[in-house]
Amino acid sequence: MTRDDKIRVAFIGAGGICEQRHLPNLVTFPEVELITICNRSLESSRRVAEKWRFRRTSEDWQQVVADSEVDAVFIGTWPYMHREMSMAALAAGKHVFCQARMCMDSREAMQLVAAAASHPKLVSMVCPPPHRVRWERPVKQLLSKGLLGELRSVVALSTSAANCDVNSVTWRERVELSGLNILQVGIFAETLNSWCGEYASLAATSRIVIPEKRDAQGQRIEIQIPQIVSIVGRLKNGTHAAEYHSGLAVGYERSQIVLFGSNSTCTVDLLAQQMWLHKDLGKPDHGELIKDAGDEWRVERQFIDAVLAAQRGERWHVSPDFVEASHYMRKLQAIQDSAAQTRTVQLTDYSAGQN
Repeated sequence: MTRDDKIRVAFIGAGGICEQRHLPNLVTFPEVELITICNRSLESSRRVAEKWRFRRTSEDWQQVVADSEVDAVFIGTWPYMHREMSMAALAAGKHVFCQARMCMDSREAMQLVAAAASHPKLVSMVCPPPHRVRWERPVKQLLSKGLLGELRSVVALSTSAANCDVNSVTWRERVELSGLNILQVGIFAETLNSWCGEYASLAATSRIVIPEKRDAQGQRIEIQIPQIVSIVGRLKNGTHAAEYHSGLAVGYERSQIVLFGSNSTCTVDLLAQQMWLHKDLGKPDHGELIKDAGDEWRVERQFIDAVLAAQRGERWHVSPDFVEASHYMRKLQAIQDSAAQTRTVQLTDYSAGQN
């Protein structure tokens, strides 16, 4: 393989999922060469560069996207920088892989959609949630084969004690860093969009139970991101939907999606990584374990294959691209507006350029 066959990759922000999933997979691809790492501190950049064998470090992300040696940029920063960095990378002719939580709000999402449309030969992808990747095919097969019958309702439950500590504040609780992103709501939004379809309308309520916390330095931080969210609504296909998300569920961590059909019910337990089918009316608590273990994580492979196809001038596909990801950002905007205005929101009201 010659140098011209390589996909030269840079990372801006490489913590969390970047070191857990992206980098371990990318280093196994012979066509990928890791060029530059730019973290928040030079010390962190040097540690990552040594561990994953990046060629160099940088203290300036703008220099990274301007580098003529770089073909593709992985953006792993907090959401407040996603729009600016993604747009700059596309403008510089780079393929973009943006970490989950596409951006701060639906206005920024539409700006990213427009930027991607202006560079149709460049791949722009947002990282999908692991449970969408794993269970999308088995769930869609259940639905397409009619094993559930008519899908009548879907319920999502996501609870943890992640927000309980008054002396701990993460970036996920800082509105200036996370925007409208709340708990796991965006992750479930994308998953439900893919499995069952988007909301046509919804009504949401939210609550901040702990309005103030202290960070690691003892500084008081006002909490503006809800710690509890409830959502009810109707999907475009007529299915009823209900969701409950809480970061204050002491001793009750749950992550599951339940699909209620006219013939049977399917429970997808995202923590246990199992699917169950319930169809015996005489034994409502009895379920049959679906032996399909779902699909393996291939997100990095999908992105790199798309970049290779784009460089050959061939058609390519990634999921979610910026257009698809903007749909869950639209839902987050609708949740925010519904809760603030105590009204049911029609998602058709949210078109390009609005909100």
